[in-house]
Amino acid sequence: MVMLQMAEKTTKTKRRALLMTQNEPVSTPAPIISPDIQEPQPLPGDAFDRMRMDPEIQQFRRRLMIGSGVVGLIVVIIVIWSLVPSPAQKGKQLDSKSAKAGAFTSENGGKMVLPPELSLMQPEEPLPPVNSGNLVFRPPGSEELKTASALPKIPGGDLAKLAAAEELLGKFLETPTWKQRVLLVRDRLRVAPLMSIYYSKNSDGPMTYDSIVEATEISPKFSQHVVVFEGGGRRVATVEHTTAGPRVDWESFVGAGEMGWSDFLELKQAAPTLFRVLVSPAGHFENQFGDPSKLQCYSLRNISEPGAKVVYGYAEKGGPIAKALDYQLQLSEDATVPMLLRLKFPPDAPVDFQVWISEFVQAGWVTP
Repeated sequence: MVMLQMAEKTTKTKRRALLMTQNEPVSTPAPIISPDIQEPQPLPGDAFDRMRMDPEIQQFRRRLMIGSGVVGLIVVIIVIWSLVPSPAQKGKQLDSKSAKAGAFTSENGGKMVLPPELSLMQPEEPLPPVNSGNLVFRPPGSEELKTASALPKIPGGDLAKLAAAEELLGKFLETPTWKQRVLLVRDRLRVAPLMSIYYSKNSDGPMTYDSIVEATEISPKFSQHVVVFEGGGRRVATVEHTTAGPRVDWESFVGAGEMGWSDFLELKQAAPTLFRVLVSPAGHFENQFGDPSKLQCYSLRNISEPGAKVVYGYAEKGGPIAKALDYQLQLSEDATVPMLLRLKFPPDAPVDFQVWISEFVQAGWVTP
């Protein structure tokens, strides 16, 4: 007999094998086993218990239990977080409860919730009869109801004023002569001589218009209306609301000044003269107005005469007049701003389109 010892590559477990010859006769006596050779013996205990006690299996089991515990804890936290109301939801719930129970604001600005039996006004409490139009209320801390008269209100008052002004403006435009038209203008005793001079040089008669649009109440005393003439021309008309009824501001409607625009340019008037002009920034410098470092230039347009010449007005750069004009131009969204200015020509003016701006009177053409 030959005893061989082998070892597996993976577990390194030692194995023994007994080799015997195959052609020995059957009657050969049984081999005597040496006392050094040991037979394999079964391990004590159950095989499942031995597997449970394996260190690798125990370590894997601990990891599995720890992972399951962490996942369960995360799920519990998420559920609790979803059930807790946010501050905004708490505020809504508090407001709804206050509305149901009856709430009012305390002196320090906080909300004080009153139970239903202490609410300020019980819905089922009968109210004493009061005159129509009176307001019934209960002062805080008082058990007695009081009445207060509502403010007087005229339904459609503003619309009625605008409608009356538009109706009068239509009559003003359709009047055949200025002598009849002067009865519809404001401050007619002062304006009548100006109208006489104006219509002696300009055509008189009814003014053909297409419509009156964009009625606006600019103050309790005045309203503005846009008159659209045939052909697309537009002009703003201001109406004053007086106790005697609405009256048209004729001077602002025609852009009248203290004298005719063409007469002023022809005579090269040296005395300061009041005019209603449309002002816009310009940059024309020549003659005695040729220094842009010292002067500010503006374009001045008058609408009182058809085809009136546009002139350039000048003021000292950085002076009070230039600052006032620039301020009004910056305030307006339009390219031109209506203003009341006093203008004058310099001595020995070589041209009739360059004037001094001697005074800024006001923005707008309507005088108080």
